[in-house]
Amino acid sequence: MIKSTSYDQNEIIKNIIALHCPEGIECDPTYSKGNFYKDADMFTPAPRYKFDLFPQTECTVKSSAETLPLDDGSIKSIMFDPPFIVGHTKDKPTGIMGERFHGFRYIKDLWEWYSLCIEEHHRVLQNKGIYIFKCQDTVSSGKQHLSHVHVITEMQRVGFYVKDLFVLLAKNRIIGHNHKNQKHARKFHSYFVVAEKQVAQ
Repeated sequence: MIKSTSYDQNEIIKNIIALHCPEGIECDPTYSKGNFYKDADMFTPAPRYKFDLFPQTECTVKSSAETLPLDDGSIKSIMFDPPFIVGHTKDKPTGIMGERFHGFRYIKDLWEWYSLCIEEHHRVLQNKGIYIFKCQDTVSSGKQHLSHVHVITEMQRVGFYVKDLFVLLAKNRIIGHNHKNQKHARKFHSYFVVAEKQVAQ
């Protein structure tokens, strides 16, 4: 029995592959060091196409996720794990995520980039190709922003059918400096949205 929730990211990814893309993941636009693919038994083979804005392995091609050097309809499956942090106030954001992605100052900037990426990934996927988008909701400037709702809405807008939704649970989260006057529930989960490119009518 495959369930929709787990505390183990590897279990969720393994279940997504078993249900929706048994041939494995073909493309990763934010490959980083390939930590998703450390379990050799789960991923056979690793993605054929590996991209990152700041490549960290020799086999990764430098490319931004919204402008991939791929032909239309050339990919069977994509695993996308983009940044979700917003709200930096400095010219150059700090920290691991800030250094890697250079940050997004406002949620609208992050969501606009998500939309561009969704459109681009729809372009390069084959009909009935599988799109896996990992995302997390966030609180910024005292307001809650449901990123998974934005992602699903944009997927549907460009022509994806949302087939499945998995929830990755966390037993612990880092508590930031601004949680003394808490106004929203702390997020102890993230989502894997699984969609299929529909055949154009």
